[in-house]
Amino acid sequence: MKYSLPENHSLSTEILNRLVFKEKESYALSDVQFAALDAGVGRGESILVSSPTSTGKTHIAMWAIASSLEKGCNTVYLVTLIALAKQKFEDFKTLLKPGFLGNDSSSLVIATGDYVEDADGNIPAEPLRSPLIVATYEKYLAMISASGIPTSMNTTTIICDEIQLIGDKTRGQNVEVLLTLLRNAGWRQFVGLSAVLNEKDAKDLANWLG
Repeated sequence: MKYSLPENHSLSTEILNRLVFKEKESYALSDVQFAALDAGVGRGESILVSSPTSTGKTHIAMWAIASSLEKGCNTVYLVTLIALAKQKFEDFKTLLKPGFLGNDSSSLVIATGDYVEDADGNIPAEPLRSPLIVATYEKYLAMISASGIPTSMNTTTIICDEIQLIGDKTRGQNVEVLLTLLRNAGWRQFVGLSAVLNEKDAKDLANWLG
């Protein structure tokens, strides 16, 4: 654990107050959280985080999301399973909607193979324009394919949870196609998260993502 912040963390006071854990009067970060901040996740730098479960990867993602929203940019949070999408959606309603989405339910959208709806349960007219979308990989690929592949996503932050899915024999090809399209469109920031990537695979994936 680290009980301080890197000098160049770049997190706003709002993010520090709402999304960074404190132990007594000191900020308390896991080693990987400290390393992610030091690497620039709060400044919009793209990173790939490979770290065991329960080391705080979701909070690293939330710092990137909140920083992106504060700058008026959109964010897409991609997950592997519908159940995980629902869980993150509920977490974001509690942790991000009040302080970083102006408590606007239409600004937070979930998109899975079952349904597409905002935080009030309404069907959004243009879900891809929502400031924060939580989606399964395949659903998001279908959505951008149907609407036309974007030529530029330089105002969009992409978070890929369990990014090791790209190596799955049955689903990996869709993930590779999606990430290739997004990479070619040029994201603002990319944050990949995994608990199981080994060092070689992580380096290979980081190099491919640029």
